[in-house]
Amino acid sequence: MATEHKASTIIAEQPYHSAQYGEPSASATSANVYPSVRDEEAPQSAFSIIEPPAQLSTLTTHILDPVPNDIFPDGGLRSWSVITGSFLLLMSTYGLMNSTGVLQSYFATHQLSSYSTSAVGWIPGIFLFFGLGLSAQVGSMFDRYGPTGILITGTGCYVAGLLLLAECRLYWHFILTMGVLTGTGSALLSTVALSAVPHWFDRRVGLAMGTAMAGGGAGGVVFPLVLRAGFTNLGYKWTIRLLALIIGVLCGVAILLVRSRLPKGRSRSTINLRAFKDTRFTWLTLGTFSLELEVFAGIGLYPTYVVMQGFSTSTSVILLAVLSVFSTVGRLMAGGIADKYGRINTQAILIALGALAIFIIWLPFGDTLPGLYMFSAVFGLASGSFLSLAPACIGQISKASEVGGRFGICYSLVSIATLICIPIGGEMLQKVGKKAMVGYLGSVLVVALGMFTMARWACLGYRWRWQAKI
Repeated sequence: MATEHKASTIIAEQPYHSAQYGEPSASATSANVYPSVRDEEAPQSAFSIIEPPAQLSTLTTHILDPVPNDIFPDGGLRSWSVITGSFLLLMSTYGLMNSTGVLQSYFATHQLSSYSTSAVGWIPGIFLFFGLGLSAQVGSMFDRYGPTGILITGTGCYVAGLLLLAECRLYWHFILTMGVLTGTGSALLSTVALSAVPHWFDRRVGLAMGTAMAGGGAGGVVFPLVLRAGFTNLGYKWTIRLLALIIGVLCGVAILLVRSRLPKGRSRSTINLRAFKDTRFTWLTLGTFSLELEVFAGIGLYPTYVVMQGFSTSTSVILLAVLSVFSTVGRLMAGGIADKYGRINTQAILIALGALAIFIIWLPFGDTLPGLYMFSAVFGLASGSFLSLAPACIGQISKASEVGGRFGICYSLVSIATLICIPIGGEMLQKVGKKAMVGYLGSVLVVALGMFTMARWACLGYRWRWQAKI
């Protein structure tokens, strides 16, 4: 801690000259606080040990924060209202993403029964690709204009896409409605939901992000059950229309709750690849890419895998719901644990647990119902953090004013993984078998673990500390 105190003292004593700000005011000078230096640092509460101090790249798309001593609320009615709105948005978007396996299984056995599993897999793949691939543009728009207009537009696209999906019969109908239109609406809604949270939380951002991301798990529980009951009792068209109504109501409430705390007009450009000069951000992006390559392939193909093992469609939906229930619990628990012990630390441990669940439970016992239930519980508990802590990890190494842009850059690259993950897994199911696909998914998690370990090392200036809170 002496090293950290010494580093902070040196930073406070550095002179500051900037044509943009002119000479520092007397109050700033007396407090030894200089905007250009403090603005380049990650939030000090994000780490307990930094040796040497990990510096952010000064080449960003955003102007300097006008208030050097900006205080995050880290709680209160307004902050938790935003979290509630983000929860509803992520329930609507990530919740449906977590339910794509049910839709894919239905399409493959009904409207698109003449197509292969990998061909049908491109429909949810394109939906996920658009849902994440437009994040760079949406993140910049959020920084510049705030959330309300984006949320209204996103809700319109999302609900319209679902209503049109109810009328689909041909393959290209599904591509355009679910893939492009619904995916675009999902991008607008989910990026705002993720970007708004770090505006209001710093010290407790892991808990806040985990709570918001629990909406994705809740949607992954509710929507498969709604689809299962609806397809049986209402038919395809009215089930999808009911889904559109539920999502429209959720998003309407969220529009009233989600607000940005910082002034508008922060972003100067849409995409800034210079963010990758920060090696911590680079490693975290690669790790998140690997995580989503595994997670969405697993979720998307899990119902199909269960049916291929000889179990009923109802059993596959129940197993997916069990996974989502434990995923929701995992997201809520992981956030609080991450704030206490470090977000990257917690993420790495849970990735290791997820990989063990694949290799020790799913791979050898995936042909038995008890094994599948056990895997759904353990992997759901571990994977709850995969999507919720990744944005929190990025947020802790970024200035609040650039969070939206960095989320966008990261997830625009991650969207490539979501585009190809289900078709690749579907092809493996048909060509090399179920066990090979499961082994592949476990191997991808091992790669993700390596990337997050490198990110932790980079946060410590490539000088390892086992007990560092990172």
